[in-house]
Amino acid sequence: MIQQPTERKGATVITSKDVRFPSLMSALQLETINSFPRERQKEVTMEYTLLHTLVWLLPAFTFSTQDLVNLSVSPGISAECGEQVTLNCTASSSKKELSIRHIEWFHSHTSLCSVNAEGDVRNHAPALRGIYCEYKHGQLSLIFKGAKPLDRGTYSCKLQSNRGARHAATRVELQECSGKAEGVWTKERLTCIFRNLYPDGDVHWFHGSNNLSDGSGRHNTSKQVDERGWLTVQSDLQRDSSPGPYNCSLMSATSGRYIASTLVPKPESRVLVARQDPSRSGSHRPMWTFWFFAVLLAATLN
Repeated sequence: MIQQPTERKGATVITSKDVRFPSLMSALQLETINSFPRERQKEVTMEYTLLHTLVWLLPAFTFSTQDLVNLSVSPGISAECGEQVTLNCTASSSKKELSIRHIEWFHSHTSLCSVNAEGDVRNHAPALRGIYCEYKHGQLSLIFKGAKPLDRGTYSCKLQSNRGARHAATRVELQECSGKAEGVWTKERLTCIFRNLYPDGDVHWFHGSNNLSDGSGRHNTSKQVDERGWLTVQSDLQRDSSPGPYNCSLMSATSGRYIASTLVPKPESRVLVARQDPSRSGSHRPMWTFWFFAVLLAATLN
């Protein structure tokens, strides 16, 4: 148990009521302070008060410093396939004379473009990406010529200025893309090909209303991704004696709905026509008749 301090002659006993911020002082600390001489008591009390004041002012000071410069980016977007997309990174300040020393766009820690203190734009992304940047009045715009699977992900913008450094991030997603579908009927098999697809999916074969994709092994599927992230899916179905029509459809692995479908038409029967077609040979008769009468007329005139 902590004993209450006793008054000494010529000394002032300090209690928690005498301290402006009593939460900083425990009973033991108060007892210790009261054991000091009178002048020292005042000094220690002032030190505690000053410390508490700094603790409260530090966040406010930090906030006011951060408020000198602001960096904002475009909100996240879910783009359509092939759509042009623009992400803006804008620097601003509540104070005048904001000087941008460096501003840059990144994707997966890879620099895409940057601007130096003179305002010169440098594009670092390879031409294959179809990405370029434009800069005007403190705003660096990252432009995608046509959204593709390779463009998905998080994009970060970083700023260095005379008012401080900041960074902000946004995200680009891609909607489902049906691409192009083609069906081919050959002697041995039926083939359907889906090109420029996103996302991945499963091929289902139908004969009329019957779903043939029951895992029986009658069909096999191969997939390939190109350098832009587009997916090509090819599925082959073994033929049987059943007449058409056949249909193959691609079900998205993301939404579980069919995003592409095509009929596999049966080739039309071709009738071979003999070269010596009577109708075609008959077309030469008027010419032979003309020459016959021409020779006959010449002989008569002679």
